[in-house]
Amino acid sequence: MARQTLVVDASVGIKWFSAVGEAHESEARALLLEYARGRLNLVVPELFFHEISNALVHKKSLSIEQLLAAMTTLCALNMVTFPVNAERLRTAAQLARKADITEYEACYAVAAIENGCPLITANPRHQSKAFGCEVIPIEQWR
Repeated sequence: MARQTLVVDASVGIKWFSAVGEAHESEARALLLEYARGRLNLVVPELFFHEISNALVHKKSLSIEQLLAAMTTLCALNMVTFPVNAERLRTAAQLARKADITEYEACYAVAAIENGCPLITANPRHQSKAFGCEVIPIEQWR
């Protein structure tokens, strides 16, 4: 059976490092577990790592040791990284204007469009936008 490919955005990825009980944290961790078991392919734009890192840097409840360990863990996941290029930047910029979202947010949709797969998000703003790809709220993923 072929593994399903999904693009996950930073709103999902940050939940992998969140406190137990945070909204939709368990669904995000279940998705990560399915990936770790080899049942899913996860694709993320390069931006994903910076967004997660930035969010964790600003979590004052994390010690510097915990922060650095999280960065190591994040990179060790070995997700498929969707690199930036001029065409993808232009496509993301056009989508951002059309959907009234940030260019950062549009990068995830471009990755999903090019990979012909759904975008999984915990961001309610994305769940009602026409991105040109299937958008699945994390709580509905399965």
